Amino acid sequence: MEKKILMAYASKKGATAEIATKIGDVLRQKGSQVDVLSVDKVKTLTPYGTVVLGSAVYFGFWRKEAAKFLNENEKQLSELSVWLFSSGPTGAGDPLELMKGWRFPESLRSVIEQIQPCGITCFGGKMDLKTMNFFEKMIINKFNSPIGDFRNWKTITSWAEVIC
Repeated sequence: MEKKILMAYASKKGATAEIATKIGDVLRQKGSQVDVLSVDKVKTLTPYGTVVLGSAVYFGFWRKEAAKFLNENEKQLSELSVWLFSSGPTGAGDPLELMKGWRFPESLRSVIEQIQPCGITCFGGKMDLKTMNFFEKMIINKFNSPIGDFRNWKTITSWAEVIC
């Protein structure tokens, strides 16, 4: 029997969770069994042959719970097919170009190199002022960050279609 795929994510405002759900839907359409779970809901990796892990990015860092999941499961993940994505940059254009090729936090480099993922990418994010607190709005104003939904669903779907 083919092992299932885990689509695990860490999301603060829900945009990364929506990307994870889309990836899960694409994988199911390809005939795979997929569990889409927040990283804090994952109890074991035993039923999975493939793990897709995505995290929202704030100030160049993954969500704390995603980094913890990656570090705590390094050995087991290194024996699986792993795919990683970050989501967060806002602005028109290719998120990898906006981030100057950045795909993951430098603080995770050693664990990611041990795991040797099949693919790593960065998707555009979504910034909605209605979901932000006063402090977040202050920072957005200070850095003049673009507001809006910059997720490219065609790019997300294409990336998901190559996951085995």
